Amino acid sequence: MPVELNELFFGFLKVLFVVAGVIYVIFSVVTIRQIHTMQKSLMTSVSDRLKALGYIHLVFAVLVLLFFIVSL
Repeated sequence: MPVELNELFFGFLKVLFVVAGVIYVIFSVVTIRQIHTMQKSLMTSVSDRLKALGYIHLVFAVLVLLFFIVSL
């Protein structure tokens, strides 16, 4: 492959990974909102753990996005 075409292909892949990371963060935020909505209507003994797990998931999603932006 010519060098320009190779760089163009990997640049396109980098953009796709960053877009996928943004979509993953949006999914995590939607999950947090759903957990909050669920807690308004139904409180259980695992609600606090589920909320904590949702926030851990959100932090992980942001870290993945940062990894894609920095390393690629």
